[in-house]
Amino acid sequence: MKEFSIRSNFQLRRGHSSPISAPCAKDIVITCTVVVPHNKILSQEETRSTRLLTAERKLMLRGDSTLMSLRQKILCICDSVAALEDGHELEPIDQSKTHMILYPSSFIFIHDTFYVDYSMPHSQDISTPIREFMARKKCFDPVTSKDIAGVRMIDLKLRLGQPYVFQHSGTCEHLLIFHDLRLLEKSDVQVSLKFLLKGDVRCAACKSYAAFVVEECERLPSPYMMFCEPCFREFFFMHGHKIGRFKAHPYMPIHRFTVL
Repeated sequence: MKEFSIRSNFQLRRGHSSPISAPCAKDIVITCTVVVPHNKILSQEETRSTRLLTAERKLMLRGDSTLMSLRQKILCICDSVAALEDGHELEPIDQSKTHMILYPSSFIFIHDTFYVDYSMPHSQDISTPIREFMARKKCFDPVTSKDIAGVRMIDLKLRLGQPYVFQHSGTCEHLLIFHDLRLLEKSDVQVSLKFLLKGDVRCAACKSYAAFVVEECERLPSPYMMFCEPCFREFFFMHGHKIGRFKAHPYMPIHRFTVL
């Protein structure tokens, strides 16, 4: 009886994201799974393991959504990486030295086309050496490059379940897998579909929001750990002087960036 009373007081509310009576646009919906990147040479055992195909996030796109909007939603911590000079980790970060500024070029490869992003200053087509290599090999079909601006999802030629590639920030690669293609329903959001992002990473010591990634430190039990700024200052510095040997990188949660 007690369990029944609790459930009666907290009833599960069910409802559609859009009113059923609202008009439904004639469009499609497709899901894109962004796989966690593994920026290293994988062993033979690792390439056969499905555990490496871990979904980092899933994005729902409409047919009239642009490929540029998808590219802007794939925010990666590699873009915010900045080299910190040894012994000067506590100094303010020079934003002009982040990978996003130093290596602004990126592309998305789908089917036989490299869709190049030229939106950042000094961007260039980094797919050129890849296309030249593929042209010398008879096992590859002809490929081309195209500006990503203005390309819509409905215009793409792709295969469901086939892994495609998004490369940015130098050599950081993400696999993109498109699946669950269907027609837009009345219960779907009619104006724009929501993009899902991951939350913050916590400090290993106090569970506050992390601000630094520390690696190659003999005093830590793991190869790398996350720390908030107060714990970073207290554990790795004494009176402003560095304690021991370690490498530190600033950590900026990807969802705090503003995509213009």
